[in-house]
Amino acid sequence: MRTNRILAALLGLVLSGSYAATQGTLGATSTGTFTNTFNGTGVRQVQILGLQDAVVTPDTGQFSPVTQHGSNVYWGVADQFCVVDTYGGAVNLTVSGDEYGGLDGQSLVARAANGSLLGYKLAFEYIADVAVYGVFDQVDDTLTIPAGAGDPSLCAAGNMRKAIFATDIDDVSIADGPLPANGNVYFSTVTVTATPV
Repeated sequence: MRTNRILAALLGLVLSGSYAATQGTLGATSTGTFTNTFNGTGVRQVQILGLQDAVVTPDTGQFSPVTQHGSNVYWGVADQFCVVDTYGGAVNLTVSGDEYGGLDGQSLVARAANGSLLGYKLAFEYIADVAVYGVFDQVDDTLTIPAGAGDPSLCAAGNMRKAIFATDIDDVSIADGPLPANGNVYFSTVTVTATPV
């Protein structure tokens, strides 16, 4: 009976999850053991940081929505945010608006309390390579950026530029003209999802 108790105690130690290498003993045949552990806590993760609400007014001014593309300037706002990827790899950014409109159903739409609509466009630009950009609508809703910041501390001002500018409801951008708000206040919510590629 005593032998069984000792064996049970030894099995308990082996099965308890305690891992430590054992060394061989001096002798004709010497055996040592070690355990391999594959720890998944370093799994790849992505994060979006620094998103800001955008407020566009007739006094906001004009800007080029994508730095290196096109010659028109638009009424709207631009700011920066950061995409973090702990592996520093490529990331898909998928964008969805709470409402779309227009004849083609592609322009994003903001709505006033009285029900009137204002079309607008949203553009993202990868700051490290401005050739990587996208203007989003119901059809074109994903942009692949080559690399996220490897750590939130590396974000600084952000690695992505976000630009929001008015269009008419038929998806034609309004360049070199005033914001067509007609004295109303319009609201729209946009969701951005980051997924590792």
